[in-house]
Amino acid sequence: MGRDDKGTGCETAEEAFRRIALDCGEAFAASHARTMEEDDPEGPHKARVALRRLRSALAAFDQILDAGFARKTGRRARRLSRILGDLRDADVLAGHRTDGPEASAAAREADRMRRKVRKRLRQAEAETFAPKLSRRLEAHRWLRGNRRARALAARPTTLLGGRALGDAWAACLAHGGDLATMSDEERHEMRKDLKTMRYTVEFFGEIWAGKAQARFLGRMKELQDALGHLNDLAMLRREGALDAHHAAAAREAMQTASSLWSQTAAAPVWWSESEAQARVETSPA
Repeated sequence: MGRDDKGTGCETAEEAFRRIALDCGEAFAASHARTMEEDDPEGPHKARVALRRLRSALAAFDQILDAGFARKTGRRARRLSRILGDLRDADVLAGHRTDGPEASAAAREADRMRRKVRKRLRQAEAETFAPKLSRRLEAHRWLRGNRRARALAARPTTLLGGRALGDAWAACLAHGGDLATMSDEERHEMRKDLKTMRYTVEFFGEIWAGKAQARFLGRMKELQDALGHLNDLAMLRREGALDAHHAAAAREAMQTASSLWSQTAAAPVWWSESEAQARVETSPA
């Protein structure tokens, strides 16, 4: 069911997941083709975003999904994302080295990695990922078979949305409030959970649309940008390419991220799991 046909709050959970998963598959297919045909770094980046969104949807709709389908799809999406991640890192490093022999060496390494990743994607039959996902979704071989899951799949997305947002946000808060004391790896894990939260908001946000949600999403985007910058700079440090300019940028990004995280974590939530429960219980089956 397309977004233009009716809003998220009017879709059943089954319709919503199918739409979201198909959108993710189509986005991956387009970006995968771009990765295989062009040298633009946006190709692998957007392919990884599509795969991350799909994995977030698998978590958000877990209660209605067949366990085997969710596990197999998530595992394959993770594998493809890791393959693409090597190229993404090489492109980032090349983008930060713009002068002198080091820039030429980084560009050559990115080209070498691009050839290697393309070969690995062909070996992994990445081009079949989206078509296979589409066929599985259209054949309905992805829903849990028990009565409760089937009933929930036939209900509006509201209940699933409230629970999914609550779970995703709890995972973010579990990282704590002091970004400066976290290791690079800990901040990277937090960044991944924040992405899951942001995508979950995009899946269900229409149900609770308003100024509070808009402010939350705005801060989340800025926070993810700052954490992404920190992640790139951490990679440069590991590669021995962190100069004084980059070190100053890292301090600024840390200050920005810490401030944004404090504001975001302290803000009241704008969705209600109890309200969602009431809506579903009073809605017609």
